[in-house]
Amino acid sequence: MKCVPRLVSVVLPLLGCGLAALAISNGTIDTVHTYVGAGVVPNVFGFTGFTGGNGFISCTGTLVSPRVVLTGGICVNLLIAFGVTPEQVHVDFDATNVYTPSNSWRDVSGWALMPGFQVTGGNLPDPNDIGVVILAKAVHDITPARLAPVGFLDAFPNLNKATVSLLGYGVNEHGVLTGDRLITTSGAISLNDTWFKFSGGICTFDHGGPTLLVDGPTEYQVGLHSSDYGLGVGPRSDTPCGTAGYDTRVDTAPVQSFIQAQIAANP
Repeated sequence: MKCVPRLVSVVLPLLGCGLAALAISNGTIDTVHTYVGAGVVPNVFGFTGFTGGNGFISCTGTLVSPRVVLTGGICVNLLIAFGVTPEQVHVDFDATNVYTPSNSWRDVSGWALMPGFQVTGGNLPDPNDIGVVILAKAVHDITPARLAPVGFLDAFPNLNKATVSLLGYGVNEHGVLTGDRLITTSGAISLNDTWFKFSGGICTFDHGGPTLLVDGPTEYQVGLHSSDYGLGVGPRSDTPCGTAGYDTRVDTAPVQSFIQAQIAANP
């Protein structure tokens, strides 16, 4: 789900990055990152111009503990704004066909927004664009993602030459909700204290999905998709994928504090 914020702090350019990437809609089906799931929501929002989805839409999220799924604040905010109840929402961690009701759908008991979340308008992430969806029952058959430690991106050597992986269940370049988890790669462009920009676009409904970065033997989640630059206007646009993307960083102290508090409250 698209959020379009404005710049509020200093940007540190990462010069020399020549990597280009396809939008996730042009990626490949991912069967490896089983902790990445789709929040399956009845299409009460009334988005038009998209096909597929079997009457559902979604945001993407990441299992970070047995009951906590990390996603975008804009995703949770829309659930609240449109009066969606937890009983109407499910999370599916399958790689394909998530919009078909099945025993893979995990029940949801609630959600929470990071304090200070705001919808501001613009091309950059909304402030504190972080939310969590709480599962009704703990997941024991999937290993949660590893969150990058605080300050990870600031200290990462040669970040401008690094390759990150982008994942999401969003629409493809034709505006079709396929229900598939797709993955592609990208390169970092710029970084500030709350977000970073990567080359290549994400698409509508990829929002909340993870960006992953490998350091040695470990693959960390370093951000979640917050805004896509270069889209047409609104969810009915004929260009549902951006030419660049912005993530809200998850390696900051305020974000980690919020996530850890939600994990502790929902064992």
